[in-house]
Amino acid sequence: MISPPWEPRLHRRGRRTQRIPRQWQLTLMWILLVFSVVAWRQGALFTGGVDSVVILKALLQSSILCWVVLLNLWSSERQLVGVRSIMLVAPTLALSIVGALAEGNLMASAIIAIRMTMLATTILLIMRIFPAEQVVSSLCIGMATVGMVSAISGLALGGAAGRLSGGIPPLSPNEIALLSGFPALVLFHQALRAQVRWWHIVALGVLSGILLLSESRTALFAAAVAAVMMLLMLRKLPVQTIVAGLITLPIASYLIFATSIIQHMMAREDSASVMTLNSRTISWSVVLNLPIDSWQRWIGAGMSQKTIAVQGQYWDEQVFDSSWISLLAQTGIIGTALIGIWVIATIHSAITSKKLRSLLLPLIAFLLIRSVMENGLLDAGALFLSFLVIALMLEPVSKSEAFDWDNSSLLKQPNSAPRFS
Repeated sequence: MISPPWEPRLHRRGRRTQRIPRQWQLTLMWILLVFSVVAWRQGALFTGGVDSVVILKALLQSSILCWVVLLNLWSSERQLVGVRSIMLVAPTLALSIVGALAEGNLMASAIIAIRMTMLATTILLIMRIFPAEQVVSSLCIGMATVGMVSAISGLALGGAAGRLSGGIPPLSPNEIALLSGFPALVLFHQALRAQVRWWHIVALGVLSGILLLSESRTALFAAAVAAVMMLLMLRKLPVQTIVAGLITLPIASYLIFATSIIQHMMAREDSASVMTLNSRTISWSVVLNLPIDSWQRWIGAGMSQKTIAVQGQYWDEQVFDSSWISLLAQTGIIGTALIGIWVIATIHSAITSKKLRSLLLPLIAFLLIRSVMENGLLDAGALFLSFLVIALMLEPVSKSEAFDWDNSSLLKQPNSAPRFS
């Protein structure tokens, strides 16, 4: 009897029946999860109020978590996943709640911390059921789907002039750059090894075009660094890659040297001067100059602390626009140190992993370069989700059964599910 498509597959191994969730469930979960964490309103910062958007996001994230819990109870498949990342992120969130209580904004910060706890739990449970390589593949599909729908709808709604902004959902150019850049780099990594099909090349071209139209200088620089790292770590050069390089090199050279695309991007003027690097440093200096004997300096003021009052300017408040400055303001020196340990441990694990290094180390570079100039490394957003997945893949326990990304491919396999057969 053929089981319905919504039921997990059943496999018999000896006398034991294995219950294995279907791949489409993982892909759909990631699409919904990415959609639940991106901005549904441009320029809106959560301050603790409850409205229809907050309620809908909470219901969506809760539904996904319940779905994953049920799959964990049903499935007999278990993957090895370490807990180092959780042990470093959890006390940081707890510390931020203490700081929020002292600051007087407990409700808003507690809600954000709870959302992040739910997201981290969801990802941990997902990686307990599905192989890590399948999680990365589905994460890329989720990010690319949400990013492409937002970008295409933004163009359809009349966003052809200036930087590419989203339509549905109304994502900022920087969010679109993240959602398109991450899966584009994964496709680029596999394309270098001739481990893709023609539709993957089409998807790579579309995602790269969206990244370019976003005019996100930080994202483009980070993507270029990651791409160069992938090239340098390439062990052998397939003939298909050489041919593709000879075809794309003249096109890339023309775009760089014969058009004004790069010059326009580097000299573009944002509509609000408070978003430039010079104005960012104003808020950074305020956070860095907090008194050393103040509790804000050591434990922060909570996860909802995303702006700070500034003086001597024609605006009263300034956003941080840096994950690390945000960490200092939200979790203080102690919390920033914990996240710093988490990041350093993840980088070290990537460097020492022969199977994962060629893919995950450039992806880490892409995310961390963005984190210097953009928020989200420790927040309920796509940047946190993607970095947490990578960190969990690089746990010492998780690496024992790591997929060899350097020599193998999921993209060329008919069902893209080697461990599910």
